[in-house]
Amino acid sequence: MTEQSDHKSFVNGKLHLLILFFLLINTALIVYGYYFVFGRFSAGDTSLSYKLELARELADYNHRLAYELDVAELAPVREALAQYNYDVDTASSNDDLLQIIFSQGQQVQEIIYDAADARLKDKVLTFINNDSRVRESAGRNHLFINFTEGRVNVLPDQYLEPATVRLLNNVYTSEHYPDSLNIDIEIVDGVGRLVIPQTFDDQMRAINEDINLMRNTLHELRVQAGLAEMVGAGITLLAYDAREPFSSEAIVHDGDIRDIVNELFSAGAEGISVGNQRLTAISSIRCSGPLIMVNYRQIPTNPVVINAVGDPELLLSGLSIILNELERRRGLEFEISSSGFIKLSAYANTD
Repeated sequence: MTEQSDHKSFVNGKLHLLILFFLLINTALIVYGYYFVFGRFSAGDTSLSYKLELARELADYNHRLAYELDVAELAPVREALAQYNYDVDTASSNDDLLQIIFSQGQQVQEIIYDAADARLKDKVLTFINNDSRVRESAGRNHLFINFTEGRVNVLPDQYLEPATVRLLNNVYTSEHYPDSLNIDIEIVDGVGRLVIPQTFDDQMRAINEDINLMRNTLHELRVQAGLAEMVGAGITLLAYDAREPFSSEAIVHDGDIRDIVNELFSAGAEGISVGNQRLTAISSIRCSGPLIMVNYRQIPTNPVVINAVGDPELLLSGLSIILNELERRRGLEFEISSSGFIKLSAYANTD
């Protein structure tokens, strides 16, 4: 029991030193990368196309890294790579690209390495649970596996079959993983499971992950509520008065806009703006004399511009009946175009 405790204390001490070492290395690499990229921006061409080229080079590197670590097919990795590519393709300014390169580029690499680390540990655990000595063991035991410089060290010694140790040596490649890696496995009545370390650093990382998740959730809720900018595929509709507006029926009214907006939401619109005013649950569309007010602000008319984010085909289909009726009965005219990039501004508070 004392020997096992000494082994565990030794590994925990090495683990703390390893965590500190990688924190220092990671910080140095981030600082170096920042100044390297910043230097390239300052010394060279600072055009949007130049930053776009750099962003795509980073995307290519992340794709190669995912394939080399054999995690490219995993859903979290695929989604992270796809989101990064989409954000790069839809970036409209230098500031957007800088934010994507420095923030999302690093996040994608963290997701790739986390997936590779989880896959490696799953393979190790599979090998352990297939070991005949492990399956025949009784009671509760701890097995500490240390990968250093391409070699595997198992504590206690001689616990695993030699064939299992060879498998562990083959699965770990220091080219893509850290120079040292520790895995703690608890074995209870012949079945092993990974022990999740609860060091201060691990707790802080878990807390940061929870905070990031809550931030992302809050942002998505703000986007859906209209309180943050929304970007996506959708349509733009221009509503014109009749060519010869001899009566009030030949003019676009607030009721017409409300009917169109309701049809768009029914057809699955995720967000809508009218006259560049983002609609929310408390938005109003009404006439004030000859003016049309949205969110208590006057909007341009003839045409009234309506933008909607959602599936363009579904939105167009949902509008067909009401637009045909307004054209036939009252002579109103409409122009509709679909786009893969519709940008809705956030709701502007009038207070």
